[in-house]
Amino acid sequence: MLLPTLPLLAAGLVATAPSTDDLRQQIRQADTQLFAVAFEACDADRAAAMTTEDMEFFHDKDGKSASNREDFRRSVANMCSNARKGGWSLRRELVEPSLQVFPLHDERALEIGDHRFHERGKDGVERWVGQARFIQVWRRVDGRWLAERVISYDHHAAD
Repeated sequence: MLLPTLPLLAAGLVATAPSTDDLRQQIRQADTQLFAVAFEACDADRAAAMTTEDMEFFHDKDGKSASNREDFRRSVANMCSNARKGGWSLRRELVEPSLQVFPLHDERALEIGDHRFHERGKDGVERWVGQARFIQVWRRVDGRWLAERVISYDHHAAD
C-alpha cells in the first residue's frame, strides 16, 4: 500500500526507481561497457567484474557457457586468446532501435535487443559477420549495474 510511504516520498527519504528513460540510459551504458571490455579490450578480469558472482550465460549454439563469474571470465579469456592467435579482433554493435529496457522488482532490469558482430582481420578491414538477439537481466549492486543472466540466441550470418 502506497499511502503510508507518501510522506516519506515527499520528504525524499524513500529511494525512487529511475525514470524509464534514465533506466534505459543506465542499462545501455552498462551494456556498452561490458561488451567493449569483453570484446574490444579483451580484458577478461574487468569483464567478469561487471557480472554478479552467480551470473549465467546461455548461447543458442554453445549451450550454457557460464554458470558463474569465473566461468564467464574464462570464456572471455578463451575467446580473446583465439582471436589473438587467429589475427582477428571482434566488435559487438548494439542495434539501437531494437533496445528495450524494463524495470524488474528488487533492483533489477530486463534488457532485450539485437546485436551485430564485426571481425577485423589481419588486413585491418572490419567485416560484419553475424547478428543475434539477446536478453539480459541486470542487477544493481552497490549502485552498479551488473549482468546477472545473459541469453544470446537466433545467431545467423550477416546478410
